[in-house]
Amino acid sequence: MRVIHHAPFRAAVAAAAVLASSAAGAADLVVGSFGGVWEQSLRRCVVEPFQKKTGKTVDVVLGAPIQWLNQIAASPGKPPLDIVYNPSETAYDAINRGLVDRLTPDKVPNLAKLGPRFKGLGDGYGAPHNYGGMGIIYNSETVTDPPKDWKAFVEGTVAGKWKAAIPNVNYPSGGLTVSIWSFATLYGGGIDDVAPGIAQVRRMQKSGNLSLWTDPNSVLNGMKSGDLDIAMYWDGRAWAFIDDKNPEFKYATPEPGVIVGVTWIQKVKNSSDLGYAFADMSLSAEAQSCFGSAIRYGVVNADAKFDPKIAHEITAPERLIFPPFQDIPPRQAKWVETWNKEVGR
Repeated sequence: MRVIHHAPFRAAVAAAAVLASSAAGAADLVVGSFGGVWEQSLRRCVVEPFQKKTGKTVDVVLGAPIQWLNQIAASPGKPPLDIVYNPSETAYDAINRGLVDRLTPDKVPNLAKLGPRFKGLGDGYGAPHNYGGMGIIYNSETVTDPPKDWKAFVEGTVAGKWKAAIPNVNYPSGGLTVSIWSFATLYGGGIDDVAPGIAQVRRMQKSGNLSLWTDPNSVLNGMKSGDLDIAMYWDGRAWAFIDDKNPEFKYATPEPGVIVGVTWIQKVKNSSDLGYAFADMSLSAEAQSCFGSAIRYGVVNADAKFDPKIAHEITAPERLIFPPFQDIPPRQAKWVETWNKEVGR
């Protein structure tokens, strides 16, 4: 779900370090953000209104969340960022490493407006900000009977009904939760028994009808070129592609639901208290309505309203499946080792 531009990754990391260090001395608040339309929407829906309301300055720093956390840990007394937007995997890492402050209703009143499925996550050490669902994008001209559930997706791939793609294990925003945990639970395993899920991925791979993706852009390129007929993909990115004069492609959410990818907002420990006010505005109904409509992803404020033109594209909260994000990191190494042995790199 998270729109991060990875190329060139090293240059982005270096730029983030330089920008963070320079911005910290120049602005009242420094915010770590993802790039592309995500950054543009954040600036328009949160940063600009915040600056207008408070008279304070905000610098937006682009980069990689793992690198941000390492920079913060290297300078805990004077962190280079005040606010970070984090996917769940690194959000829980930040919590476990003690790098973020607890958000409380007295400091961030809009926490009270979080929808029921998003309240209480992380015990307040950050808050969900927006979410995406990993459903399927498909070419309606080559996939005339799209799978109604995830087992039909697997069997259709094995049978050669279509050329399919799913995230590789090293895709940072869903490889572990989507391609390992979800298939494991679907086929009778679980967080401590992922073999049944990996076996199904191996079945699809051996059929010659499955490819693995790490770069979200490669999926859209594959769909346009005809190399792919169907792929597991984030709802917001899928709809943006479909609406961009690609009507032959469709999006669907197979049963029993779709794995959620959550982006959090977190205030860095020992950072400016102005971050509480920024987090509160970021979670307000007005900012969330603006942001969700711009980026085509779900938002967490229960009072937010989407642009009617794209409201039908937002995955409803009740269709979301929440992986045990906080329990995955201790098992990650073993999962990846099993995946590499059975599926390959």
